[in-house]
Amino acid sequence: MSTSESSSSSKDKAMTRRELLATVGTATAGMLLAAGTGWSGTAAAEPMPYPMQHPGFRQESVTWINVKNYGAQGSGRFDQNDAPAIQSAIEAAGPMGGTVYFPPGRYVLKSAIMLRPNVRLVGDGPNASVLKAGVPSLSMVTGLGMKWNAVEGLGFEGMGATSPMNVRLAERGVYFEKCENVSVRNCHFNTIANGVWLNESRHVSISGNSFFQLFATDSIYEGYGIFAESSANFRLTDNRFRLLKRPCIYISAGSSYSIVSDNVAQQCDDAFIVVSSKLKPSSYHRIEGNLLSAEGLDNGAYAGKQGIVLRDYSTDNVIVRNVISRAKETGISLAGDGEAGDERPQGNIVSGNKIDQSERGIVLLNSDVTTVTGNDVRRVQTGIILETAGNAEGSFSRHNLVTGNMLSRCSEAAIRIAGSRCENNTVYGNAGTGNAEALADQGKDTSKTGF
Repeated sequence: MSTSESSSSSKDKAMTRRELLATVGTATAGMLLAAGTGWSGTAAAEPMPYPMQHPGFRQESVTWINVKNYGAQGSGRFDQNDAPAIQSAIEAAGPMGGTVYFPPGRYVLKSAIMLRPNVRLVGDGPNASVLKAGVPSLSMVTGLGMKWNAVEGLGFEGMGATSPMNVRLAERGVYFEKCENVSVRNCHFNTIANGVWLNESRHVSISGNSFFQLFATDSIYEGYGIFAESSANFRLTDNRFRLLKRPCIYISAGSSYSIVSDNVAQQCDDAFIVVSSKLKPSSYHRIEGNLLSAEGLDNGAYAGKQGIVLRDYSTDNVIVRNVISRAKETGISLAGDGEAGDERPQGNIVSGNKIDQSERGIVLLNSDVTTVTGNDVRRVQTGIILETAGNAEGSFSRHNLVTGNMLSRCSEAAIRIAGSRCENNTVYGNAGTGNAEALADQGKDTSKTGF
């Protein structure tokens, strides 16, 4: 870059989409803008997806800023640091914001990229435009109290540096804290400790991303594809997970009102989807149409430890039409702490799911007022089990309804109610074949017709 170029103002470096069309021609600009949208190949004139529809937003007036015009090299050299140049490009967008474009390259970061309001980061696709951590424990793209941001078409690679200690400051690709109306789509996260982390954020969309071979040691803050804590009104859709050590999706700390749908996991060591909260209810999540896939697995190999888990204070959630193949321990589990009183799974619905080849199909442990209906469970030891643990205030499974399920080839029992602390449950209208035992009932005051 010449001296005159480097001294030009940010206004000279940034241009609107309309100016770009006028400068390089419609055909060329259309190709450039389409490349910047990531995997889809659609033109940038296409409206941005939820949640980027700002009320006063006009797509044709958005400023496009090329990070290489601000000194970013994208050479992949670890003796360089592209973060200051990228930050300068973001700051050049000003209060009105704009699209910060990453041409193909490997951009080494030795400090976090800090988002500003109304800024959208766009790469040429996750295999072409890659952000590479150059120091350990880095939150590579960070938004703190921001609104109307998007991260699209970028690859994220960490250093793979992990800690055996439970240190909260762990490596993350994208970190949103107290943000609203933000999205991450069509990105790839590889050899990194965590993918996307949400904290106290609202109206977030995470879609079309892939998470591959994330790193983790014994630290509880490593190894997650998507982690959401104390967040609400978010959508996690159409993401892909493979070779993860921790749960692919972990929703915690009273998060509520989410849609988790059409995600796929393969060859993972832990659970696929976990909802867990201790101090306040984690409620009104809809977990639908997700697939734990056994594709390509050898006989006897497992796709994951568990499929879907609702733990502790999880209430009024819906688990519907998921397909779970070869979960090593449990397909779907609702598990409460016997010491917790009312702060246990209550009022949840498990409906229309298909579970195949697991030790146990659907488990209600210290869980109340759950509806289990219309599920297809086969080739497991126990199809549906109601049980308790401990002898404390919360060590009960009560007022659950198990009806209309198809249970086949259960080697121990199709339905088991295990113990007298399982009280006032209702079981009727279930069917199936090839089970060692249809209904093994050791509960108290069970209402049943057939099995």
